[in-house]
Amino acid sequence: MTRCDHCGSECTLPFTCQHCGGKFCAACRLPPNHDCTGISSWNAKPRPAVGAGYARGGGVSATGGIATEPRLRGTKKTATDIPYLKIMAVIIVLVLLGLAWLALTGY
Repeated sequence: MTRCDHCGSECTLPFTCQHCGGKFCAACRLPPNHDCTGISSWNAKPRPAVGAGYARGGGVSATGGIATEPRLRGTKKTATDIPYLKIMAVIIVLVLLGLAWLALTGY
């Protein structure tokens, strides 16, 4: 078994720090917890959850995902804003045209 480089406890599956290369237990695995020598490179990376705001369209706007224009409060959605309603309207029109064709041909 491997010993943690910071606290000395035995760990069966140690974590290897990407910034200093040391082997650490689960409690000491993060750079601030083991006084990492490469903490400056760890601080330079953006945190996954900092500023994460899921916008319309499924993207994350703050972290470089799909950025959409913010929707103002009080604006109402219309049928043209929702794409699946357009698809359903086209399907209904096609079914009605098919039924009209069947009625006109005497089927």
